[in-house]
Amino acid sequence: MLSTTAVQQKSASQQRIIAAARQLFAERGFHQTAMADLAKEASVSVGAIYRSYSSKADIILDIILVDSREALAELQADADMVRKDAVPVEAALEQIILRCLSYKDGALMHEILAEAHRNPQVAASISDFHVSYREIFSELAQLARPSLSGDELEGVVELLLVCLFGLGHQGLTRPNMDEATTAKVMTRLILQALGVTEDKKS
Repeated sequence: MLSTTAVQQKSASQQRIIAAARQLFAERGFHQTAMADLAKEASVSVGAIYRSYSSKADIILDIILVDSREALAELQADADMVRKDAVPVEAALEQIILRCLSYKDGALMHEILAEAHRNPQVAASISDFHVSYREIFSELAQLARPSLSGDELEGVVELLLVCLFGLGHQGLTRPNMDEATTAKVMTRLILQALGVTEDKKS
């Protein structure tokens, strides 16, 4: 979803182009979507698209920028709440998991990731944002268990990245639990993996 700030910074035609790209890339695939298709869906001319984006890859870069900024802002807000003792770590983690489970753009994400394996610029954009994801997950892990450091901390960050970013595709695995139950159980198991026992929780 586009954040309010990001929407305000884009022209109406750019907003329509991005919305059209999200839909068509997910439905047809990145390489199967022509600029003419995007123009028709967005109700703009092909020339209007090229005035804002030099290629379809540039449109993907814009989607990554908007979505990553929004996701990082949400994650940082979660970490801030824990740091201020406004919510316990487990409550913040459960909320993060619920957001991941409710992610509905799995097909689009597959297209973006596939393009990242082909296009170094797209790969670099995703990698750059993951530096910030890692920092926030590291902070959350240390808030849950302050003694974590070194390779053990890095391993926990990897665990969180794998678990949380994979949850957007959970619907394909025929889950036996609803989202709320999944979030609650996963939170408990992740905290156990962190070595956070019930009496250590906030």
